[in-house]
This record gives sequence, structure tokens and C-alpha cells, in this order.
Amino acid sequence: MDIQKITTNNFKIEKNIITFTDSMIQISNISQVSISPVPKKRFNLWSIVLMACGLFLAQTYGELEYLGLGILGVGVGYIIFYFYEYYDGVNDKYLNIYLNSGKVYSMICRNTNFMTQVMEVMEYCINNHSAQIVQIDFQNCKMFNSPIIVGDENEVR
Repeated sequence: MDIQKITTNNFKIEKNIITFTDSMIQISNISQVSISPVPKKRFNLWSIVLMACGLFLAQTYGELEYLGLGILGVGVGYIIFYFYEYYDGVNDKYLNIYLNSGKVYSMICRNTNFMTQVMEVMEYCINNHSAQIVQIDFQNCKMFNSPIIVGDENEVR
């Protein structure tokens, strides 16, 4: 399976085409649309080994003391970076668009309710090739010209 991440703030659905900033997808080629959690990065156990070696070398006297402090700093820095990345994206979800060819296009968003509404609009557009243009703004979690009335003036918040 060929997975590609799409970095976009918005996209447009018009008739049978979903248009992104730098690519487009024909709606009739979509086999499945789903929401899934973003896979978490695995913790690197070598950072613990680096910390232990750094702590051991830092307790020696002479030239190895500074090397040990440097290695200890790298190990601690990686652990801090890992937990920052882990907890920063804890609510992120992917909107996955699976194509008949086996490719998967994934877009990231933190608002699961909005992504569910995007799925409903995509389902409607797949079933009814409407002539209107639907604009979906992922950055602000808003939808314009939605064929499904949700919220005020066809705008999803």
C-alpha cells in the first residue's frame, strides 16, 4: 500500500474531482474513506543507553567528563523531544482516502467531528455528482457550499 500524506489547509470538491493545492483525485476512484489515529513514533531505547553511558563517563575525572556530559545531554534531549512529540499529537487523526489503485492519501486534523462531517459530504458527493463546488477548510475546520446543511449557512464549525 502506497501511503502519501497531503499537506493542505483546504481542498475543493467539484463534480467528480477533489482538488488539493498540488494534486487532484477523481471521486470515482475512491474505494474507502476512514478516520484513524496518527501512529505514534516508537521510543528509541538507545537514548537510555546513551544516558547511562553519559552518566558513567560524567562521573570520571579528566577528559572523559565533558564527553560524558555531552552524551548524557543528547540522551536527555531525545527523551524530552520524544515526549513533546508524543503529547503534542495525541489528539491528531488522519482522514484516509483509499483509492482503487491501492494508494492512500492521508490528511491530518485534530477535530474528529469536523472530519466526520467531511466524510458525510464526501459520501454525498460520491453518491450524487452535484454541480456545486464544496470548499473544505481544514485549518479553520469550516466547510463552505456544503450540500448537506450543517450549522449556520452551510458552515461547519
